[in-house]
Amino acid sequence: MTTYRINNNFSINVGFNVTANHIHNAIVQTNAQLSALPSTLFTSIDYKTTSAMIGAIFCDTLASLTGSVVNPIEKGHPDIIPKDGLNSPEHILRKYPEGLEIKCTIGNIKTGANLRAGESRISQLTGVTWQAHHREVAELLGLVWDFVNSDNNFNYPTITAAFYSNNLIQDDWGKITGTTGRNTKVTGMAASGRIKMGQGCIALIDNQPYVQKYSSTFKMV
Repeated sequence: MTTYRINNNFSINVGFNVTANHIHNAIVQTNAQLSALPSTLFTSIDYKTTSAMIGAIFCDTLASLTGSVVNPIEKGHPDIIPKDGLNSPEHILRKYPEGLEIKCTIGNIKTGANLRAGESRISQLTGVTWQAHHREVAELLGLVWDFVNSDNNFNYPTITAAFYSNNLIQDDWGKITGTTGRNTKVTGMAASGRIKMGQGCIALIDNQPYVQKYSSTFKMV
């Protein structure tokens, strides 16, 4: 079983209480659900889809653990909201005043690494960047994942860390791209944002290569 270093002092209220224990349990349950799926699923979909799947499972699990609900609007913000929010009209759910936004990433690797699904990426990792559709995301629970060594013949997707910040500003996000044609508008988190996220590490896989790489990437103390 994957073990984690947990910041047990973490506790926030975003319309519902979220503690380090909630995050840890949601990570463990999400990993278990992922490892129960056929390995061929992950070799036949791209990493963006896998990230979306991990995020969806984690959101549903964390909502269940905290007594909250997943935002019923596909592009609603934030991802998890208080139960009372279900009584709100769609235009309110698109930007609900309380809740928790969650984003998931596998990070970037060296050019030419040519790694496949099921192969650990930590030794080739060059950076970790979460993406958003706008620069107004001020509060974020960011997950990082990788194909982690397992006892089976395949390394399943596994959440390797969880970070949180509630003081992000527009300048912590980069220039918006994809503003023309049919491209989806997207912005990546800047280095200043990553440092803020690193200051709010909640859970970190207890595996030395990951500890070293993430400590360096996020400038963790």
